[in-house]
Amino acid sequence: MNKKRKNKPEGIFEKLAAQYGVSAGEVVREIQASLDAACDNPDPAIRERQRAIFPNGKPSVEEFIRVMAERAKE
Repeated sequence: MNKKRKNKPEGIFEKLAAQYGVSAGEVVREIQASLDAACDNPDPAIRERQRAIFPNGKPSVEEFIRVMAERAKE
């Protein structure tokens, strides 16, 4: 049986895409654009906060969602 995992990131993208009437690819591109803009922010306080959350640098879209979901559970 090919059952999707409940928290699989692609499922999240598909759900958002359906909700907003766009493709899952567009959802991923928009999230990536937001991540790029956030990582290019010149404010030192914002950059320090990003380093605290993502010490290995700019996260992938999937990593961003996973980490934010984990933090929301705390």
